[in-house]
Amino acid sequence: MVNRIIASMPCSIRFTVQFKRLMQTALKTTTALLASVFLIACQSGSFNDTAYPYAINTEKMAERPVKKLTIAHVNFGNPSKTYLGEYENKIDSTVKSYLEKGGYQIENNNAFKKAWRDAVRKYGEPYSSVTSQINTRAFQRVMYTVINTLKEQTDIDAVVFTDLIERQVAFGNHLNRAAKWDGVMRKPKIKGGATGVSQGFDWSQTIPAVSLSVTIYDIDGIRIFQSIGGMEITRQLDPNRGSNGRFVRRDKLFTSSSHIREGVGFALHPFVPMKNYPKK
Repeated sequence: MVNRIIASMPCSIRFTVQFKRLMQTALKTTTALLASVFLIACQSGSFNDTAYPYAINTEKMAERPVKKLTIAHVNFGNPSKTYLGEYENKIDSTVKSYLEKGGYQIENNNAFKKAWRDAVRKYGEPYSSVTSQINTRAFQRVMYTVINTLKEQTDIDAVVFTDLIERQVAFGNHLNRAAKWDGVMRKPKIKGGATGVSQGFDWSQTIPAVSLSVTIYDIDGIRIFQSIGGMEITRQLDPNRGSNGRFVRRDKLFTSSSHIREGVGFALHPFVPMKNYPKK
């Protein structure tokens, strides 16, 4: 009955209702995703068993081809952790490069920034730094207004959201220690280049790792793509801390260009096909 009522509405009203329903569902899904904890230890065999199950709306993309994209300056979900903020432009630059190699045209995000500022002034800031929570109603209104403004005032086809999110991973008590998550595999780093680690060190403890979450909405307010690619482990082992050593935060992240490219490749596949993407 609800779908019949929506179908009978004028086009502009129907767009608003459907978009808000879609945004509410997507926001709940993304919030749950960002809050979830994945404890992935070292396993035998290929790393394809941890690749994130991407979602791509090929029917919608065939109906309305996507060519011109803009990369949002804000996250689709909660803002990234403060210590990751300084790396966002670096990651976005790689995303832009991959999208351009995939045949897409990347427009600057000035129009998106202006539309976002105007919508926030009207409906309020979607994210509260005090409560660390998203105001769902404000988020829906701001997002709808921004997308609709871009549709009316620009020739942009879709908006790309790039969120740096934290996962929880473990190396596991195995001889060939490696953490595997969201398609990638990373070995532990030891501070100062030390090689000796106490036999009593607990390798099964969980530590934060960073993944790139990519969400793309077309100008009709329909999600056409979403996926996640593993990037970087944010901790290194300091063998001189505590009795058996301790994990501490690394001073610099994203120092490996190959790790960045691999993570972006997983996060964008198959919107931009990744070479040698693992087959299951």
